[in-house]
Amino acid sequence: MDSSVHHDMRAPLSHYYVYTGHNSYLIGNQLNSDSSVDPIIRALQRGIRVIELDMWPNSTKDNVIVYHGMTLTSSVRLLECLEAIKEYAFSSSPYPVVLNLENHLTPDLQAKTAKMIADTFEDLLFKPEDLNSIVEFPSPEFLMHRIIVSAEHPEDEEQDYQYSTSAYKHIITIKDAKPKDGVKISVTNINSNAVGQLNVSEPDLKNALETHGAHLVRFSQKNIIRVYPKGTRITSSNFNPFIGWTHGAQMVAFNMQGHGKHLWIMQGFFRANGGCGYVKKPDFLMNASSDDRVLFQTEKKILKVKVYMGYGWKNDFSKRHFDKFSPPDFFTK
Repeated sequence: MDSSVHHDMRAPLSHYYVYTGHNSYLIGNQLNSDSSVDPIIRALQRGIRVIELDMWPNSTKDNVIVYHGMTLTSSVRLLECLEAIKEYAFSSSPYPVVLNLENHLTPDLQAKTAKMIADTFEDLLFKPEDLNSIVEFPSPEFLMHRIIVSAEHPEDEEQDYQYSTSAYKHIITIKDAKPKDGVKISVTNINSNAVGQLNVSEPDLKNALETHGAHLVRFSQKNIIRVYPKGTRITSSNFNPFIGWTHGAQMVAFNMQGHGKHLWIMQGFFRANGGCGYVKKPDFLMNASSDDRVLFQTEKKILKVKVYMGYGWKNDFSKRHFDKFSPPDFFTK
């Protein structure tokens, strides 16, 4: 495998699959594990380019903490997370880090968060002059060594809070949205004068694929689709990423603290292109045709691989891990 970056990195961000974490601050399960900067650091060292933080007010409502809301997980201060991201953002790749923010804050705390992010990242933070004027995302090459914020725009508040929400909006580069009227409506009503990110749950994506697969592909040619695990995956398990990838979803969010073949697929996939965290989407997914048959007209290829020898894999397991009833679970057929 080529250890250097060899894909064209001058296309818009929407043309790439991006190595994406889910609830990046959790050490273990989604229900009662600890929150820490350690998994964030490990993720960045592995080349992950999208870090997710859930922001909530602290107990005294005067500062911001990160934790999996409405659960028994512990919390960590937002500032600690930001400082860790700044230190390790480009430890394994020079290409942009996307900070995906889940906002559960009051307008005052949104303003405090905006200042905290701007003061911590300084020149590393990329801020568009006018988010509404962006008709195409910048390229990974243009954004090298930059941190960009992905978040929902806060609702317009009363006059007293307009400055607070404006400060928070000013740090956002990728405008998020959840499909309030359903995924199918969101991907069919495409605004040609703006770009954004659609956050879709694993079950909603599967439902939309049954009738609107081609619309998802066309939507993702210009916009970003982020797919996150269903809420019942409390053990931090993962789903098959190809469900999203084959329909253009750039950010398939994964629980990196887990195990299993789907996580190994993700890790193996992003070793491509020098392990930089960005893999260019195939040309057929970028075909702008409105004809569904043309969009999915690809030549079938069969790749046959014969494994002659495997060496070294046993070193990662204890001597008691295997017996004749539990062979290794490698994703090889």
